[in-house]
Amino acid sequence: MVENGDKTAIQNKKTEKKTEKMNQTPAQPEIHDLIGQRLRSFYDEVAKQPVPDRFVELLNQLEAKSSPKKSS
Repeated sequence: MVENGDKTAIQNKKTEKKTEKMNQTPAQPEIHDLIGQRLRSFYDEVAKQPVPDRFVELLNQLEAKSSPKKSS
């Protein structure tokens, strides 16, 4: 049976190895640029889509509940 302290030590070693590996990876700015371009393109497409009717309904309900009632 592995004790709690042993589990933590094992996890720490795994994390250290992953960190070392990431630090050894050569910088590849062209890959980062490509990822950035694709993410921006995807975000732009999503941002252009209309707000779903259900969201509009929920926002209207929320606004109606939070706005002060006018008495006549």
